[in-house]
Amino acid sequence: MHILVPDDPMFMTRFLEMEEPLFHSLYYLHLAKFPEDQAEKIRRAYDSWGDIQRAMPAHLTWHTHKTFEIAEYSRRKSKGYSLFGPDGEQLISMYAVEVSIESLSNLTACLRLFELAELELRTPLAEALTEIGEPDQDRELVDNYKRVLKALQLPAPRALVAELLGAAPEVSLNGALYAEYVDYRDRFCHALSTGDWWIYTMHRSLYL
Repeated sequence: MHILVPDDPMFMTRFLEMEEPLFHSLYYLHLAKFPEDQAEKIRRAYDSWGDIQRAMPAHLTWHTHKTFEIAEYSRRKSKGYSLFGPDGEQLISMYAVEVSIESLSNLTACLRLFELAELELRTPLAEALTEIGEPDQDRELVDNYKRVLKALQLPAPRALVAELLGAAPEVSLNGALYAEYVDYRDRFCHALSTGDWWIYTMHRSLYL
């Protein structure tokens, strides 16, 4: 199946945080402490995360402290393709990325594992999640994981996917495709940033 991934630095930041600090720390520092069924779910999810990461275009914008300052510059200097709306305005490019249902299922099973662990006390997994989050009290690792997975699971409009598959060097969307783009963009931002009005507003500003 195909998902649509915008060249969105906020998404990439959240996506990469699934690997570091979460999966990397669990896999290399804590895995031996967990029951085998839990360890296996984490292994499969980590592998699935890697499969999705490798399927993404290498030039997607990573977050920097100047994310919002460079958004317009990045849009114009993208190494991918240029995307335009029906009135000629340049848009944040989206990329059709093929992922397997199994990969998303593995990530979903692992999320359930993490959510249950957050409700427990003194289990090895609950203690590991607490330890990983301790260096930064604002870091909500499981919530971040849930948001990214929700974004990855958004149904991608088939017509828009077909239009953007192998897009190069420029694509101009007609009115109908632009409406699909806007709807998907809004749902994508909502999945990642809802619940914090300031973050949501700043996130949406990347697309303006």
